[in-house]
Amino acid sequence: LEGMTIANTFLPYESVASSNPKTSAGLDGFDLIVAADVFVYFGSLERVLQVFATLVASTPTKSWLVFSCERATPEEAPLGYRLLPTGRFAHTRDHVETMATQSGYELRKYEEIVPRREKGEPVKGHLFVFKHTGKEVTSKTTGTSQSEL
Repeated sequence: LEGMTIANTFLPYESVASSNPKTSAGLDGFDLIVAADVFVYFGSLERVLQVFATLVASTPTKSWLVFSCERATPEEAPLGYRLLPTGRFAHTRDHVETMATQSGYELRKYEEIVPRREKGEPVKGHLFVFKHTGKEVTSKTTGTSQSEL
């Protein structure tokens, strides 16, 4: 059994994407990244959104990011996210938008949704659609630019 972390899951892609926008595998970047009910396994979304921005480096203004996550209010999640009793994370709209903006994305559509039912009850969620602006953004937390990731 191996644990999955940001480091061992994304690092191979980060090093390829940051060393050469047109990778040795012939990728020109990604036009669309979709993550449905995936971010419930991440606390802060800062790092994962920075990695996604790196993966679209060669086609930034053509790149879209669409994802859902569980919804929390600022009162429920003062840090912008919180761990729920289910072992999943819920995120505030503000946290998601702030982390995405810091990674060079611009919100194009937002909708409150029910991403799934759990034990027969609807789960509160949100759906986000972002487009990358093409701007290189520096992380406020780490002080690194996308090209250094």
